Amino acid sequence: MSIVVWEWQNELNIYLPYSALVSAQLEAARNNNVKVVPLGGIDPYLETFEVNIPMMKQKTTYNGKTREIRRVLIDSSHPFARGVKWEWNFKHDHWFPYNTEVAKKIQECADGGGAAPLQLPTLLPGYSIDVRTMIQTNVNTGFQRKIRRVTCPPYHNPGPSSRPTRSVQQPPVPQQPARQRVSMPTSSQRVPTFPASQPASQPASQPAAAFPTAAQPRPLSSTQPAAANPSRARGRPAPAATYPQSSQAASSNASRAGPSSGNSSRAGASSSSQGTPLSNTLQSIIRSSCTAYQQIGQTPDVCPVCQNNMTDPSDYTTHPSLTGLQQDRITLKCNHHIHTQCLHALISQSSSSTSFSCLECQRSYGVRSGDQPTSGKMAVKVDNSISLAGYEQFGTIIVTYNFTSGTQNGVAYSAHGFPRTAYFPDSDEGNDVVDLIKVAFKRRLIFTIGDSVTTGAKNCVVWNDIHHKTSMRRNDTYGYPDPGYLARVRAELKSKGVEQS
Repeated sequence: MSIVVWEWQNELNIYLPYSALVSAQLEAARNNNVKVVPLGGIDPYLETFEVNIPMMKQKTTYNGKTREIRRVLIDSSHPFARGVKWEWNFKHDHWFPYNTEVAKKIQECADGGGAAPLQLPTLLPGYSIDVRTMIQTNVNTGFQRKIRRVTCPPYHNPGPSSRPTRSVQQPPVPQQPARQRVSMPTSSQRVPTFPASQPASQPASQPAAAFPTAAQPRPLSSTQPAAANPSRARGRPAPAATYPQSSQAASSNASRAGPSSGNSSRAGASSSSQGTPLSNTLQSIIRSSCTAYQQIGQTPDVCPVCQNNMTDPSDYTTHPSLTGLQQDRITLKCNHHIHTQCLHALISQSSSSTSFSCLECQRSYGVRSGDQPTSGKMAVKVDNSISLAGYEQFGTIIVTYNFTSGTQNGVAYSAHGFPRTAYFPDSDEGNDVVDLIKVAFKRRLIFTIGDSVTTGAKNCVVWNDIHHKTSMRRNDTYGYPDPGYLARVRAELKSKGVEQS
């Protein structure tokens, strides 16, 4: 018996596994002859990616960059089939998975007692792994990192398919059932995807993300309509307005069990969620967003997570039912159905404690907030005396961000290169985008704390994958003209749950 695992190729030409849920979605799409799968429906960090299955490519939607992907079958004895992954620590609570082959070798070493450090000169050159001390060592420099074994949703057998299986070089990897929308890897995007002693960092002026990230629920956004905004009156500049961040977003973020950083938070949530209830906020959102499932028609509906009929039990029996729900099968307000235990497993793969998204239609329930420092300020003004290339008939909206160094959740961070200024055309579409950016700023989604790719600074305030034009120079990399820019920013905001209501 084999399981199926979908993998993506990083910059080092190493194939890394998508999560079990993403693999299940891709397998389902393949079996149902779906050609393009957006990866923003499961994991909040895979929002800017889509997969073209016939071409076996992963695409970054805002810059067109593509990566190779592949589908592999592996023996069901692999730890993935038991819901086990091995990860290495980048820093703090940022953890990243070993590839399929290495994970198998580590598990075999652990099963054998791990009497001697594991060395894999072909698969993991330059490193040794000690499963007794849970340490990975760079044999050349002596630099050490922690490793860990985590539980996760298991990969499953391939679903029925009318298409032949591709043969792939490299040991097989587990899979999940098929049939749903997809989402991509996680904040691995901002850091190395393979053990390294020098971490990569996040761009200071936001170049395209290099690694896949996960996708996240989309909260509802509310902004006043264009006509109601007095600053839009043509011919008179609007006074600068300052937009403080939402204290609710700050408090909800502070209440999280851990940092919201890609694999680390998902892996941790995944293992701790077994037997652990979800937050009261999420339980309340779920209770207000669903009714008991009732089958309509002759054919049973299919759960998008476990792929079982809704009339059958969930595969995720280790996840507890949700507090206050008497039934174990529910229908969301968007009229899509899911097992409550599958919903728990799905939410456990997300970093958000205040929102989740329907896998079928991506409708968001609750409001997503980020970890942007609360010291930040955003000011907006309009200058009608200047215009941007491609928008010569309009004035310019000038958005200024300012942050100061400080401490958040007990960790010191620095703020370099502030204030930062971004430019938008004072057109209807430009104003709509700026309104959405105000909402995103209040939800603490515009910036995050990470490492800068351009300066190498660690634990500093960096952009959070919502791209800004920071130059007024014509044809500059970060300037105008760029006819598709506003539409791309809308898509990036929507992927973080910020869209016009």
